[in-house]
Amino acid sequence: MKLSQKISINLLVIIVSIFITLTGNFKFFTEVIGVYPIDDNFAFVISLVIWLFSFLSVLLLLAAYRYSVKPILIFLLLTSSIVGYFTNTYGTIFDDNMIANSLETNLSESLDLLSFKLIIYLVVLGILPSIWVYKLQLKQSTMPSMLWNKFKVILVLTIVFILIMLSFSKSYTSFARENKQLRLYINPTYFLYAIGKHVNNQFESINVPFVVIGQDAVIQRNDKAKKLVIVVAGETARADRFSLNGYERDTNPLLSQLNVISFEKMRSCGTDTAMSLPCMFSSLTKDSYSHKQGKNMSNSLDILSTAGVKVLWRDNNSSSKSVADRVTYQDYKSPNVNTICDVECRDEGMLVGLQAYVDEHKNQDMMIVLHMMGSHGPAYYKRYTKDFEKFKPICATNQLNECTDKQINNAYDNTILYTDYFLSKVVELLKANQKTHKTALLYMSDHGESLGENGLYLHGMSYFIAPKEQTHVASIMWFDDQFSQEINQQELQKTLKSPMSHDGMFHALLGLMNVNSSVYDKNKDYLSYE
Repeated sequence: MKLSQKISINLLVIIVSIFITLTGNFKFFTEVIGVYPIDDNFAFVISLVIWLFSFLSVLLLLAAYRYSVKPILIFLLLTSSIVGYFTNTYGTIFDDNMIANSLETNLSESLDLLSFKLIIYLVVLGILPSIWVYKLQLKQSTMPSMLWNKFKVILVLTIVFILIMLSFSKSYTSFARENKQLRLYINPTYFLYAIGKHVNNQFESINVPFVVIGQDAVIQRNDKAKKLVIVVAGETARADRFSLNGYERDTNPLLSQLNVISFEKMRSCGTDTAMSLPCMFSSLTKDSYSHKQGKNMSNSLDILSTAGVKVLWRDNNSSSKSVADRVTYQDYKSPNVNTICDVECRDEGMLVGLQAYVDEHKNQDMMIVLHMMGSHGPAYYKRYTKDFEKFKPICATNQLNECTDKQINNAYDNTILYTDYFLSKVVELLKANQKTHKTALLYMSDHGESLGENGLYLHGMSYFIAPKEQTHVASIMWFDDQFSQEINQQELQKTLKSPMSHDGMFHALLGLMNVNSSVYDKNKDYLSYE
């Protein structure tokens, strides 16, 4: 079609709808064919194409008018191309949690996701069609005429939509009831719904008053000894990649010598940092947690601070996701603060100067949270120094599609090896302070990671369909001799093999510091005390 030739708004919408339906839904139709084999369901699969096209066209026709049509279509073309890339390449689902996670990702993490293939998707499926849309001349018509023509097209498309569903009613009933997970891959309607849901949640959160809980919190213990507990918030560490949990590779050579305990069956609250991190520190459970409620309520760190514990958060990740908003927060992502940086600032840098902080507050109970960069993908090769490149060959790029599964797994396992080293250094620091404090370490990963299992990569799947690789997380604890005497070791051994979840972390943190409060539930604590 020549650019000088004028085109109606209705026709432009239909052309773009066809283009996005056919080019942006490869993963969706792949998943559909996996459930409905094409040999037996060819007509149904074809009907789905028409069904998606009709539905998208009606939505766009309702929103697109003379001055809004081009901005809307260009936005959809650009965003659909990006969504298509991540869905096709990594199996990513863009629900409201993923939207929140994407918006809270910092620049360095975003650059890790940049690849040549992504640029190709963006240019071919996004930028070039957008230029075409931008340069087109639209036919002018009166408002009554435009509305009447739009009504006729919408009516025809709606009839087609209804006839398709009636013609394949059994298949569409099965699609809606038994295979609801398939809708998560529909591009662009599902991510548009997710954006709307996220925006709505943000507006709702603004209007929710902050709820203060745990005001009755006090430290109650039999002796006067102070405590120093370091909580390490891990990133993207799978439980099954810790040799402490039986993994065949020795990924924990240092921790295995330190008498640590490992919770082998720990489940996460979410599949991404934006959800899991605040949920971990909240009194709410996975089933009851929402940002609207959770971020507008005192968390475990707030309550510890109320009880008199000195709380410090050091961050080498994207942020605390609001967890540390009311306690001392230090950003270690910058080389201006973190003294151990090369291609990126290292988790180990969070330990520099920490002894001086401990000395400054030696007469107080302290809880220090270290938020790791850990094993964040897809650029696993950046997450450790060359000294920890034990497993080879590695995937030395963020474009996982260019690597074999063996290379990806090798690079990931090297990140776990570096985590092992970092945690051993934390234990060293704790041991150095045993004369003045009872010391303990709690390490908890926020979520896991898919490394190619069933064609999935990275994390962020909707929880109800997320594979265990994204929800089964690494978690360990270490105690010095004095601290160990407080813990019922017999009950602990029973607990280690039992299913556990992030739901208990709130209570475990209060329990570690002997904080008594009406919000503390000893039955949900990971530990039992003598």
